[in-house]
Amino acid sequence: MISHLCGVNIKNILICLFGFLTPLVLMSQGAYSDTLILDEMLNMVAEETVITATRADRSLSNVTVPTSIIKDKTIQNAGMVKLSDVLQEQSGIVVTASAGSSAIGGGVFGNGVQIQGMNPDYTLIMLDGEPITGRQGGVLDLTRFAVGNIQKVEIVKGPSSSLYGSEAMGGVINILTDQRRQNLTKLSLRYGSFQTWDFFGSINKELGRSSLYAFGHYNRSNGYDLTPETNIKTIDPHKDVAFQIKWTYRFSERTRLVWSNRFFNGIQTSLFSINNETLTINGNGATTDLNINPVVYHRWNDKINSTLRLYGSLYRYDQSLLQEDGGTYYADDFIHQYYRLEQQNDWEIKKNIQLVVGAGYNHQIVETNRYNKIQNQHISYAFSQAEIKVNKNLTVVPGLRYDVNSDYASRLSPKLSAQYKINQKSRINASYGGGFKAPDFRQLYLSYANPAAQGYRIFGANEFSVSAMEKELANGTISRILPEAYNITTLLPEISHGFNLGYHYQASAQVWTWEINLFYNDIQNLINYLPVAVQPNSTYVFSYKNTKRAFTSGIECNVSGLIGKKITWNAGYQFLFTGEQATVKSLMEDKVFGRKSPTGSAEIMSLRDYTGLLGRSPHMANVKCEYTFPKQNFSINARAIYRGRWGVVDLDGNGFANMNEEFATGFVNMNLTAQKTIKKIYTVQLNALNVFNHKDEINTPNVAGTHFMATFICQFSNL
Repeated sequence: MISHLCGVNIKNILICLFGFLTPLVLMSQGAYSDTLILDEMLNMVAEETVITATRADRSLSNVTVPTSIIKDKTIQNAGMVKLSDVLQEQSGIVVTASAGSSAIGGGVFGNGVQIQGMNPDYTLIMLDGEPITGRQGGVLDLTRFAVGNIQKVEIVKGPSSSLYGSEAMGGVINILTDQRRQNLTKLSLRYGSFQTWDFFGSINKELGRSSLYAFGHYNRSNGYDLTPETNIKTIDPHKDVAFQIKWTYRFSERTRLVWSNRFFNGIQTSLFSINNETLTINGNGATTDLNINPVVYHRWNDKINSTLRLYGSLYRYDQSLLQEDGGTYYADDFIHQYYRLEQQNDWEIKKNIQLVVGAGYNHQIVETNRYNKIQNQHISYAFSQAEIKVNKNLTVVPGLRYDVNSDYASRLSPKLSAQYKINQKSRINASYGGGFKAPDFRQLYLSYANPAAQGYRIFGANEFSVSAMEKELANGTISRILPEAYNITTLLPEISHGFNLGYHYQASAQVWTWEINLFYNDIQNLINYLPVAVQPNSTYVFSYKNTKRAFTSGIECNVSGLIGKKITWNAGYQFLFTGEQATVKSLMEDKVFGRKSPTGSAEIMSLRDYTGLLGRSPHMANVKCEYTFPKQNFSINARAIYRGRWGVVDLDGNGFANMNEEFATGFVNMNLTAQKTIKKIYTVQLNALNVFNHKDEINTPNVAGTHFMATFICQFSNL
């Protein structure tokens, strides 16, 4: 029934896509200079450009909100394999983690991205400008995305709801895949610890009016176990394959079609026993991800461009675990369908005024045995943003978005940002953004209770019951009910206001650059997941609740530069202070009590004891350095990433972590890469990852112990 339902919808959307595209491509005529076609050749643009920050192609130096770019060369030189590898080395970004064993649901929920202290729910992750689907537990499994086809990654920090909707309250990450107009073939083979094999191949081919890009990726690993004394692996053995085909056809100088298809299939294999007994459980968890994305670009005249985007996505996770006698031990099926139609128009009203206006509609369908019924959501929206150059130094960018949500009231999201260029070397950016987020299906209706009782469990607020926890406490399924369990109530929509103030300085000849950004996000009715019970194996049961009013604030600094002609370096640091307004007020009034140890007596807590919202590290830093030997075509790349300790649980019921037992230990992750290029065609890499051998199965299961990789890359042009 489920497969039939999905098949019908995919068929219907394909018919709709062809129906919309046909009249548009037929109307192309005339001969204007096609700026759009020139703009697609990103590698030939002298100054780095970004599109995510404004929905239009802009020079990075002219963008008014905090924006950074990760180039394909940076990714390759560091020997990265998955998107999670790329993001976890960036300043101010935390890749949150859950265990990866199918036995405890880690293969379902994967990793999330935290920006400016905001939950992963509020970071919108896009692929070529389209939202990536398949969020479970509020996060995406970032290991689904290889990096071999990435041209660059654009990161916008701070609220972007006025352009992209409620999921972008904390920021936007846009993965832009290869689309270069050239003839190029690339092959890569990697082998590493845990019997990991990774292979990808890609072809760029220029065919007159057409350009074709094809990419294939294969990855397999035996997984790893951070606690050998148990009989469940931290990360299960897995095997992934992915394909992407991107075809561009230029009907005329004014009109072109870019059609992109992506397919991913991943298999996790589980084999374990329960509590060291003889009963053996085995089975697979299978992930399937299919995306279809045709986009039509049309230039009406020298002032007006239009973009029609159509997008269909089908994500499915299917897990089946069997007992030794062949009986079903656990079965899970999750299907997320997402369909979107969007029209955007860019209008240059005057040389100093540019306007972006657009509207769209999306429909989501979620079907899973974790919900009591099939859930549907319909959202219609319209957005507008103007870029006004008041004079040669001052640029102002106001914007609005209006969302009509089938589940909650409509909402207007405003934005206002500005840039003032003090001189050619320095500039000041300031921005404000408002956001709105209704509780999603997961936060309301999720009921994921693994019968193995070996890992975390998560319940939506509408599904959580204290009485059910009390019954489990009586029969020993849980060992303790935490005080927050008694505060779970009906969830309310969230409203946010975010502010950023930044300064950027670039020395002459780009010898070094320095930037600093202050941020403050005020969230009313913040929906936060938190532990509500402890299981016998020290993992937690989670649920969701609104905190009356919360904030995330801090400062981020980044410095980069050159030393001579051989050494490039950059360093970043983020100080983060988060909290709940009511708790801060009570602390200042000496109304909060807590313990310094689990068996200690209660005492008054002060503001100095406050560590903010759970899951946030106050201190994060990174240092990266690359030493190049040009004559030998050899380079050494070193990256050190520091994450300070962070609270993970509240044991004494005061709303925050204040005892050592309530924190995860901070750590430094050091990665090293050596690279040699031969005849500009062949490249050999050696990687040593997690050199300091950090291990924490509960809090950072995605970080394996020290491991190694060897990579061979060959690249041919003009084939």
